Amino acid sequence: MSIILAFIFITGLIIGSFLNVVILRTISNESIVFPGSKCPKCQNKLKWYHNIPVLSYIFLRGKCAFCGEKISVQYPIVELLTGILFAGFGYMYLNTIMNTNESALILGLMFLITLVSVSLFIVISGTDIKEMMVSDKHTFSLIGLGLLYSIVIGGLGFYSDYKFGITKWSLLFAPILYTLYGIIISFIILEVLRRISSLILKTETFGDGDSFIFAGVISVITSLFGASDLRYITILILALFFLSIIISVLFAFPFYLKRLFIQKKWLLISLITVFIIYSSAYFYTNNTGLLENNILLICTTSILVILGLALCIAIFKNIKNNDDNTSKIPFGPSLCISGMIALAFMPILLGII
Repeated sequence: MSIILAFIFITGLIIGSFLNVVILRTISNESIVFPGSKCPKCQNKLKWYHNIPVLSYIFLRGKCAFCGEKISVQYPIVELLTGILFAGFGYMYLNTIMNTNESALILGLMFLITLVSVSLFIVISGTDIKEMMVSDKHTFSLIGLGLLYSIVIGGLGFYSDYKFGITKWSLLFAPILYTLYGIIISFIILEVLRRISSLILKTETFGDGDSFIFAGVISVITSLFGASDLRYITILILALFFLSIIISVLFAFPFYLKRLFIQKKWLLISLITVFIIYSSAYFYTNNTGLLENNILLICTTSILVILGLALCIAIFKNIKNNDDNTSKIPFGPSLCISGMIALAFMPILLGII
């Protein structure tokens, strides 16, 4: 198994090198096939040994072999990230195939869909982080990937029963219908929120492509783990959306706080500090049983809610009155990270792995 995982890791490094090309040429609107790899500054064509994942970056000391221009650290990061993710998911699925009676064909298909999804997540995140742009080719490919898997699974389920003389047409159409439901609902939810928040705050809070990214994430997750329950799929959509919000806040908060210090927004900084200290003390005392008195619990909870509302209003006003868009954080990577988390943990939660 170690040899197989090493092969998957090296394959991930090679794919990661290709994903770097896709990211950069999507931004520059060039073909991902022609011309060959070249230095963006001196335009010299790179030799094959200049393109060895990670190793070339180390041996060249992060500089072009021809002109000495610094090579972006994005290259080894994307390559290593892809290799690690490929190997991690490889371990999950290979271990299950070798140690359980689950269908090797289905697990193999799930593993393949997972790797393609991870690759698209990386590309979408890369273009969104670098230039806040998302290609429809990538988001539609993600949506189509989920639909394709649903069709294959529906066909396999139908053929399995048909072979034994039990024809259940629902097996053929149900997977794709549930996936379509997930795609449509997730797109509507984020698109409605985008338009309402933009109308209220008078500024774009989500990107134009975020709704398609979310639909793509849900397409893949629903097709792989959506089962046949609309309530379950709806809860899954909401859970992944709120997870994306939490991830986005965690990433954005340090930059937002830095911006407030630069702008000397001392009142808002003080309000954030008070809320963090009070909420920390509230949850600590609540968990240790110090708020067993009902009146005390109601009073402290009311103060927490009031502080939270005041902070939200203050932040919204600050966003609304600020025309500087330089510190905006793209939401696409948060959606993709939530998708990767779902790909990793949903099989465990459902007992597949």
